[in-house]
Amino acid sequence: MSLSEDDSPFATACRATARAEFVQALNQLRKWKGLSYQQVADNSGDLMLPKSTAHAMCTITFPKQEGTLRAFLTGCRETPEALEAWVEQWRRVAASCANRRPHPAAQLVQSSARGFSPPE
Repeated sequence: MSLSEDDSPFATACRATARAEFVQALNQLRKWKGLSYQQVADNSGDLMLPKSTAHAMCTITFPKQEGTLRAFLTGCRETPEALEAWVEQWRRVAASCANRRPHPAAQLVQSSARGFSPPE
């Protein structure tokens, strides 16, 4: 049974609003292509993606670097056009998540202010 277009790994990536959903799409891609983590690593060629990194990208780790994502997608034998489309979705999710996270200094101020009582 083939996946419908709406259930394709790329469609999942396009719907992703959180990093975990994008990671799920990467794992879906690997499974859809019928590849093991070792095969993804072997197929990455000169980009040299370790098997452990391929595994992490499919289970818990949102790719932090574009080059790592490109190595994974190359390992999954995505076409150059598809690879660029995936990278665009990765950028969108990364930017969206970055915009939702408060700045570390704001978190520090908030946590410090919780126990603070002004002097009388």
